[in-house]
Amino acid sequence: MIDFRELRLSRKPNQYLMTPPGFCPNAIPNRESPVFKMSAEDLMMRFMAVASAAPNVRLVERDAERRQVELVQHSATFRFPDDISAAFVALEDGGSTLALYSRSRLGYSDFGVNRRRVEDWTRRLGTAE
Repeated sequence: MIDFRELRLSRKPNQYLMTPPGFCPNAIPNRESPVFKMSAEDLMMRFMAVASAAPNVRLVERDAERRQVELVQHSATFRFPDDISAAFVALEDGGSTLALYSRSRLGYSDFGVNRRRVEDWTRRLGTAE
């Protein structure tokens, strides 16, 4: 399971990182995470429903105490694996947000697949504040 606090991005364009401000001190995210009007536990459950509905997704590891999951999604044609890490963050007002890191295991470029996955799954989580 990755440690978002220690995460350092590679120079390859085959990755996409979305985090709350300051969540990954050693990495500049591609996008700031939205805030949701639900608990971190509810956001985690909703995220798992969204991820499970996507094709060829498998849960690799789940840590309920850390509110973090690791998934893998294989491409339809060539079965290339992409790793997806998500951490769910409780906010003081009862809302929540998440850190989401999607990256290709193989190759250099991903033709925007990881960005589209993060944006699509985030949109499917529901209305953000």
